Amino acid sequence: MNQALMGIVMYMVYQNQGFTYAGTLIYAMAAYTFYITIVAIINVVRYRKYGSPILSAAKVVSLTSALVSMLSLETAMLSQFGRHQEEFRRMMLSISGGGVCVIVLGMAIGMIVQSTRQIKEISNRE
Repeated sequence: MNQALMGIVMYMVYQNQGFTYAGTLIYAMAAYTFYITIVAIINVVRYRKYGSPILSAAKVVSLTSALVSMLSLETAMLSQFGRHQEEFRRMMLSISGGGVCVIVLGMAIGMIVQSTRQIKEISNRE
C-alpha cells in the first residue's frame, strides 16, 4: 500500500496536478477530513489498550485512510488557493507526502513487530 501511495505522491509532485472542488465544497471536505482524522487518532489510542491485533490493525488502516484524505485535501487547497505558486506547491506536497509515507511505513513496521512479539509469546506458552 505504501508503494502505491508513494507513486501517487510522486505523480502529484512531478505532474503538478491536484484535486479541485466546486465552490464551497472544499470547506465541507475540509471539515469531513479533519473529523475522520481526529476520530481515527482517538480510535487508534482507544483500541490499543484492548490488545487485539485485529481491532488495532483495523484502526491503523482507518488512520492511514484519514492521512491520505488529509493529503488529498492539501492538494485541493493548494490547487484552489495557490494556483500561481507552483514551486511552493511542489515543495509542500513533497514534504507532506513524504511524511505521510513515512508515517504509514512506521505504522506497518510497528504492526509487524507487535504481531511477531505476540506470536512468540503464544508459542512460548505452548
